[in-house]
Amino acid sequence: MRPCLPFLLLATALARPALAGEADAPAAAISAPYEAEGPAPAPTLEHGKAFSGDATPIDPGGVEVEVAWAPSWWATPGAVDRAGQAQTFVIAVGTGLLPGVDLRAALGWSFLRESGGGGPEARGAGVGDAMFAVRWRFLHLEAPALDLAVVANVVVPTGTRESSTSLGTGQGAWALGGAIVASMDRGPWTGNAEVGWSSRIEAKDDDDLGLLIANLAVGFQLAPWLQPEVELNYQHEVERGTERAERILWATAGLVVPVAPVRVVVGARLPVWQANASAGPTLTASVKLAF
Repeated sequence: MRPCLPFLLLATALARPALAGEADAPAAAISAPYEAEGPAPAPTLEHGKAFSGDATPIDPGGVEVEVAWAPSWWATPGAVDRAGQAQTFVIAVGTGLLPGVDLRAALGWSFLRESGGGGPEARGAGVGDAMFAVRWRFLHLEAPALDLAVVANVVVPTGTRESSTSLGTGQGAWALGGAIVASMDRGPWTGNAEVGWSSRIEAKDDDDLGLLIANLAVGFQLAPWLQPEVELNYQHEVERGTERAERILWATAGLVVPVAPVRVVVGARLPVWQANASAGPTLTASVKLAF
């Protein structure tokens, strides 16, 4: 299974770093001492995760710039197997538009290689598909600390198309998608849950029609500057015709380092179950600057 690069963009530049403007308050508040005037304010925890979206938007007028690297590996099962890898570099820019509403744009550059099967090695390189997403937090509760948001996104086919001589860096079609995301705090624990979909709105040469995802992430603020986290990430590619749907469940381990105004995220996910697919590990490393 060769990963669909626009959705790698989504995972790299929106789902994981759909970065929390409010969650970027100085993390030292977690260990703030008791003051004579009263107890220390409740800590503001980091909601961003490696591969799961969060529901906490950027504050109005705020800007976030993020650079991410996301290598991945896969295999193409068949009579003669072929193995491939992609090196994807993404830049994402987000801004807060209104209270509870932010906008994000992401664009990447990919290097792809596929070999094996007794044939020549195939390569591809170039700009990937562009993605634009709007997030609206429609519910914010102080107790329990809960955010709920909806995300709408569009993928623009700016990537190169696959040909007989090179691998494509884009899906070759427009796509629309959306997600419902929840973020919650309880003491030093943080949790995110996400259910999303994306479908193509143009015909394409292959049988891929769209993608369903479900993510669940839990983190623990071990120190003001360090949050280890684990995730389960499920992906279901919808196919047409006689093609069988590809389904993959990943387990993820990651580290989030929030030191305002910078946040660093590193993570790795491994497939623990898959059907009609042959996916390999995916890594991510990103650095975000908020101002």
